[in-house]
Amino acid sequence: MRSGRKKILIGSTDQCGTGVNVQAHITAMHHVDCPWKPSCIEQREGRGVRQGNENDEVAIYRYVTKGTFDAYSWSLIENKQRFISQVMTSRAVSRTCEDIDEATLSYAEIKAVATGNPLIKEKMQLENDVQRLKMLKSSYDSQRYSLQDNFMIRYPKLIKAATAKLECVREDTKAVEAALIAEPDFAITIDTAGGSVKFTERTDGGTVMLQEISKCKNSETTHIGSYKGFELLVEKKIIGMDYMVLRGKTDYKAELSSSPVGNMVKLENLCHGISVNIAELEKRIEQYQRDMEQSKQEYEKPFTQEDELNEKTARLNELNVQLDLENGKTEEIDLCEKQDNARVAEPDSYHADYRSLPPGKEGR
Repeated sequence: MRSGRKKILIGSTDQCGTGVNVQAHITAMHHVDCPWKPSCIEQREGRGVRQGNENDEVAIYRYVTKGTFDAYSWSLIENKQRFISQVMTSRAVSRTCEDIDEATLSYAEIKAVATGNPLIKEKMQLENDVQRLKMLKSSYDSQRYSLQDNFMIRYPKLIKAATAKLECVREDTKAVEAALIAEPDFAITIDTAGGSVKFTERTDGGTVMLQEISKCKNSETTHIGSYKGFELLVEKKIIGMDYMVLRGKTDYKAELSSSPVGNMVKLENLCHGISVNIAELEKRIEQYQRDMEQSKQEYEKPFTQEDELNEKTARLNELNVQLDLENGKTEEIDLCEKQDNARVAEPDSYHADYRSLPPGKEGR
């Protein structure tokens, strides 16, 4: 076969499948039966549609016989390929999978040919279309529920919380301004074992604060003193950074370091920067309001393919009724033809397609 001396090779999938390298001169491949697995078809066609074939195209023929088990066999292959294709293409796997690649569509076409009824092909196409549209509608409904939750629950809660915090920050800003006027110089009070001690030097205050912090337990927020009228706490964690916390109407945090003076500078900057939070919160509230309004607008948009879904669903129902009636009419005819069909049926239909080969002629 590889040298071209023999022109025809007949074999089973097991005997002429994986490992058989006869692709050099293959021009056509004929499937005279339907295997149980899509991978078998892939292996069959891989004997010719592969690198190393000297021809540009390979014709693929699939033979089926009307009124036989062929239609059911190709139907099984079709359903298996649907699920395989969805998994391999990272599509969401649902109870009913959609046709998503050329191989699946090819099997569906063969099943339609085998049944001998052109309405089957239309029905199958409509089933795929209706399924696809229903999945889009389901996604639309899911997104709509999410949008409804956004503008009715989520954003109102966020706006309410941000507004409440904004009022707290405004009050704390006024408190800081008053404290700086009353006592502009540095001063911090640390709670020690002997009582509360006020320090006016950053080095002394920072050193004692670190000593007291070392006594605090992990995973707890502990009161250690006060600064400019705000409660001073330390938030210690088993993993991650520890924080100094200034607590007024709300909390303000700064990372804790091992430097006594550095911690005091951070504390001063944290206190002076409280007013900066006002502008940030105002912007955040405005953004929440815009997002809430946008959610309302998106929620009110209709499903753009609703009419198409209804039309194709109605047509599919018509075809189902029509095909059920035709099946009833043919039952009596089938009973009369059983004796004639007792002998081996000759293939009277085939499906063919052409596969372009990949570049290169190196065999595998």
